Amino acid sequence: MLREEYLSKLLNAIYTKESLNVYDYTASEFTTSGDCFANTKSWADQLIREKLAVYTDAEHTTMQLTNFGKYWIVRGGYDIFLKEGQSTKEHRHNDNDEHKLKMMSKEKEELIEARLKLTHYRLVGFWLTIVLSSMGFLLSLYNLFLIMKGRK
Repeated sequence: MLREEYLSKLLNAIYTKESLNVYDYTASEFTTSGDCFANTKSWADQLIREKLAVYTDAEHTTMQLTNFGKYWIVRGGYDIFLKEGQSTKEHRHNDNDEHKLKMMSKEKEELIEARLKLTHYRLVGFWLTIVLSSMGFLLSLYNLFLIMKGRK
């Protein structure tokens, strides 16, 4: 059985019973040796990731529909949900994740270096402004001194 078929049946079963134990439902509807029972947890988690249902117990076995899930059941079920393009894509964990993490850490280092450089420029600009303002103040004092000396 395909994952989409199983999720559609599971979503409808949750809708009819309000709260449903996923493993009990799978054991009663399908054989325990089949593909469905082996993938029960990962397929049920798919509904959680798509925010169609939530777990109501600490063991993550009993599911209940969210308002979003009820909306899609009324609209036509999980198949319509998929056709409308609302489904989130599955994230596959592979060797590229390590490469992406290395690239992200390298980018973070570059950003930190750029921030340090910009902070350095700010400090240099601050001190340059202080020096130029002080020189202007001193020149204005000298100008006052010359004016006062010329009047006497």
